[in-house]
Amino acid sequence: MYQPLDDSKRVKSGGAAPEVVELGPVPEGLIWELFHVAVEDETTAFTKVRVGIGQANDFRPLEEQDPGVAAELYTAHDTIMVPEGKFLRAEFTGTTSGDKLALYMNGRSVRKE
Repeated sequence: MYQPLDDSKRVKSGGAAPEVVELGPVPEGLIWELFHVAVEDETTAFTKVRVGIGQANDFRPLEEQDPGVAAELYTAHDTIMVPEGKFLRAEFTGTTSGDKLALYMNGRSVRKE
């Protein structure tokens, strides 16, 4: 059994390196199967963005894009599986304080067997 997922998160950059945007955590007993993941700095260009799976201080990057152009979507190339208790995370480097950063996901939440 599965439930469709369609979520996004926008944050304002404080100019830190890296600037983190997260969706999650995945609830207990579920796995997120993400078919479409995209990131964007809506305001200015950035140096690099990494997308992957995170939990607390642990981050496993799966995709990387550098450099990034302002107001352009960058998408992951493969399906991303996020296990229970973990987050979908984007880490932006080289943003400007006040930038509007976005993380988008689309997929399904699957109950573990």
